[in-house]
Amino acid sequence: MLGNERRTTEGKLDGEIMNLKGIKLTWLGHATFRMETSAGKIVIIDPWIMNNPKCPQSEKKVKKVDVLLCTHGHHDHIGDAVEIIKQHQPLVVGMLELCGWLKTKGAKSVSDMNKGGTQTVGGDVKVTMVHAQHSSSAEDGGQIIHTGEPCGFVIESRTA
Repeated sequence: MLGNERRTTEGKLDGEIMNLKGIKLTWLGHATFRMETSAGKIVIIDPWIMNNPKCPQSEKKVKKVDVLLCTHGHHDHIGDAVEIIKQHQPLVVGMLELCGWLKTKGAKSVSDMNKGGTQTVGGDVKVTMVHAQHSSSAEDGGQIIHTGEPCGFVIESRTA
């Protein structure tokens, strides 16, 4: 070590490969990630894909999604949620208000929650909702809609 390397909480040097035990995690730009569990379930976190300038062109068409995790209502976090919901009808997980609004946009399966709550979704993914410091709203037909408090998720795969 030269003294300027950083170690992770597990003691590994930054840049080392983490063993995800069969989970595939793909960054799709900004705050958007796709997680494929070892059981083949697809989870998309903060679905801003199609109009996200950082998303690779080859990833802009969503082929499959079982669960959408939505942290808050800003366009750069849920910009494609409504279209993905209409195409794939995934389970939508987020704050009560955000899930309620997404139901009015066509979501048939929602699992709303509050901070501190934990649930298993998609059969093998355990999510715990945690606090985030931010605002949360969506624009809908020229109106600003309050979409509940922002949140974060701690995600565990139950098959890993």
